[in-house]
Amino acid sequence: MSEQSIEFAASLLQDNGAGTEFSQQEWLKERQQEARTQLKMYPLPTTAEEEWRFTDLTALYKSTLSVPRVDVSVDPSVINSLLIPEAVSSIVLVDGVYSPDMSVVDEGKAKIKVSNLKAALQDKSLTSILKDKLNRIPGDGISAFGEMNTALFKDIAVIHVDSSVREFETIHVLNVSTGKHTFSHPRLLLIAEKQAKVRILEDYVGIGGFGYMTNSVSEISLAAGAQVIHVKLQRDDDSAYHIAHTHVGVDNGASYRNWSISVGAAVSRHNLVTRQRQEGGDIQIKGLALGHEKRIVDTHSCIEHTEPHGESNQVHKTIAGGRSKVVFNGKVKVHKNAQQTNSSQQNRNLLLSARASVDAKPELEIFADDVKCAHGATVGQVSEDELFYLKTRGLDDVMARNVLNYAFAKEVIDDLPIASLSGVIESYIKEQTKT
Repeated sequence: MSEQSIEFAASLLQDNGAGTEFSQQEWLKERQQEARTQLKMYPLPTTAEEEWRFTDLTALYKSTLSVPRVDVSVDPSVINSLLIPEAVSSIVLVDGVYSPDMSVVDEGKAKIKVSNLKAALQDKSLTSILKDKLNRIPGDGISAFGEMNTALFKDIAVIHVDSSVREFETIHVLNVSTGKHTFSHPRLLLIAEKQAKVRILEDYVGIGGFGYMTNSVSEISLAAGAQVIHVKLQRDDDSAYHIAHTHVGVDNGASYRNWSISVGAAVSRHNLVTRQRQEGGDIQIKGLALGHEKRIVDTHSCIEHTEPHGESNQVHKTIAGGRSKVVFNGKVKVHKNAQQTNSSQQNRNLLLSARASVDAKPELEIFADDVKCAHGATVGQVSEDELFYLKTRGLDDVMARNVLNYAFAKEVIDDLPIASLSGVIESYIKEQTKT
């Protein structure tokens, strides 16, 4: 706890969140008030806390942030250039608030409801889902920033996938930050019913803004047999702060596949918590983080197996150059009842500079006695032999290093389920790993 973090939180809490506009929704007001109460009990984190000791937010707490303007003008051509061709629907949030003019929602996909908070509250079934699921998906790893999002979000991207949806359709949730020294709290709630299938791109980008903070929360619930493919792409402005919480609940026989890719922001932190709630869930996670210049990239992952016959596999790769700091803390927690769990976790890190640093902490907490669990972490540099080999084939030093850097990341992005993103991410890798 520090005075700076307390004062910073107090300055943001002067905002009313969604409470003013939706004041008739007593349950929503109560939920946001609960979060404010929690924030008073558990202040924003500092490096004095073990879970945050590598991520210094002092500069953020010293900054003065304001509420974004509501009348900000965004060039539609810029938004269109960011939308992906695979998406049947694209929901655009500008500074955390739904933009109907920028969004493209396919009304014909009646079995996949894509809406914002206002529209969801006009739909009885979606209102019931909001009451049941909003800020109610259990799991370890919630921090005060998650409570701050609950206290201050102004809108929610709500996606409900009916059990009759048996073919993968792609939904693009584009979060655009425009403000200079502003803050926003984007929120996503995705509910996949029994046997449903859906593919989602959760995308964060800055347009014309700098020095802003994005504090997001995504909640994803998979009913029995559901399949969710989830790509999270963080490409905020290089001066921004990006704090994110992703909470996932997996029921009997459901499958959750995640790609988390971080190539932006001055300081970013992603808490990814996936929880196998019933027997036989499958969790597959791939991560890629690029450390660039003085960037801090922190990923904390927790996979919880609470019931038998669970499967999970995680591969997280980082490339650290310049004077960047990259952090990975990956925990697999196997509860006493989770017999015959099969879990594997690998963290591989590539250092491009002597001034860059990597802090890796793989963890296993096993309370069951009939399991197969493994984890490992490696840190290395570009192979001089491989570099020499490519040079003998006519590549110059820069191109040879680009090839090796991309080859290192390829395991994560090679099977990326959204084809149009592959070239985008490759360009980030080439640009940000130059030495």
